[in-house]
Amino acid sequence: MKIVRYPIKSLAADYFRAGTGLIVGLGVMVTAPPGPIVFLVFGGISAIFGVFGYRTLRRHFTAISVGDDAIGSRALGVVALPWHDLERLKLRYYGSRRQRARGEGEGFMQLTLSGAGATLTLESSLEGFEDIAWRATKAARDNRIALDETTAGNLLDLGIDAHGEQVAPGPSEKPSS
Repeated sequence: MKIVRYPIKSLAADYFRAGTGLIVGLGVMVTAPPGPIVFLVFGGISAIFGVFGYRTLRRHFTAISVGDDAIGSRALGVVALPWHDLERLKLRYYGSRRQRARGEGEGFMQLTLSGAGATLTLESSLEGFEDIAWRATKAARDNRIALDETTAGNLLDLGIDAHGEQVAPGPSEKPSS
């Protein structure tokens, strides 16, 4: 089993955004004259950035274990998903079409794996994301899971042919157990 994590470099900007949003939202609520509109607007902004900060903190402490037989996640709880139990694979891209067409790295991908009562959602900033996507695609083929067109296209963007013969990533990205 190989353990991968979200690199702190990818989380630092999210921590900054969450902190800035909380400071602005709470700062206005504390300094502005009290009123329902101020509370609703800036309380809502504070809540959104608070949830975003919590999600970032949770990703910071998440460890993903990847092996030939299963994938698992350890954060606040433990989730394990054997590859042979994989029932659903979704890969979505979040960002503008213009960014994607120009190859700009502003967007991110999100991989959702489900089966055996477990669901794992991983973002492309995770170390070894392409290896995990490759392993998940191989498991989906082995389990005869039909992939939607969007997922198949996003896999192709990663260099993984969901419908063709699966070849392991190149030497620098070769899966390890």
